[in-house]
Amino acid sequence: MILLLLYLFSFLLPPTMSEDVTTQTIYVGGNGAGNFTRIQDALDNITVDGTVYVFPGTYHETLRITQPIHLLGKDTKGTIIDGDNENYVVTLVADNVTLSGFTITHSKMMFPFAGVYVTSNHNTISQNILTDNFYGMQLGYSASYNLIINNTIHHNGRCGIYFNHASFNTLRGNIVFDHPVNGFGLYEFSNNNRIMNNTFSDNRDTGVNIRESYDNIITNNIFVQGHIALHKPPPEYHTVEHDNLFTDNVVSLEEERDAFVVTVVVFDISVFIVFLVFRKVSR
Repeated sequence: MILLLLYLFSFLLPPTMSEDVTTQTIYVGGNGAGNFTRIQDALDNITVDGTVYVFPGTYHETLRITQPIHLLGKDTKGTIIDGDNENYVVTLVADNVTLSGFTITHSKMMFPFAGVYVTSNHNTISQNILTDNFYGMQLGYSASYNLIINNTIHHNGRCGIYFNHASFNTLRGNIVFDHPVNGFGLYEFSNNNRIMNNTFSDNRDTGVNIRESYDNIITNNIFVQGHIALHKPPPEYHTVEHDNLFTDNVVSLEEERDAFVVTVVVFDISVFIVFLVFRKVSR
């Protein structure tokens, strides 16, 4: 009877009482038994919310992350993902990914390729070096609520970060320098982004270039430029800019004029001049 009661009671227990929730950690490189030699192979075998920990070395591959995981490099300068100029180097497809501790280099050197290509949301990208790519990073169409923090982004072919309809992202504490076009380029309705506490230097067109994008906040950044530090869209786009430090810039702050308004003004002036000319001739 006692055994029967114990048997019946076991069915009444909540199933979660006997479940241990664990996260997996697997390793790439190094000397450990069972370590993977390729990062993508580890990504293909990791469980959701697990950690892929990568030892120093140069990994010639392009990565595609399709589930929420933590991809961590042991040493930023010594743990290198080299795309061999073939594609995007690292593509974040899944939400809630952590990418930290790598040098990411050699994307395909043409539009629209980048060292890091983000097409998802709520990711954290930190403590990386992005260099010698076409774009250091591209925040792709509708990539939102991503945290890009404390990265060094330099010497890429066009821009440090290209925003392509990417909104509600936070970029803080990044060092962005030595780009022929823009440090950050926000284009075509990349709205409500927060750009704070970054340092921009020697980006030879513009440090931060915002066009046709609404309600972006630019605050507490340092701009040391050879040309234009910060380009803002017209006032109706509601850019918030304050407490930035501008040093040695040809133009520190440039505000765009609405093209329609400028056209109307020029047209009105032209009509008035023609009127005056004909009036004078008729006399």
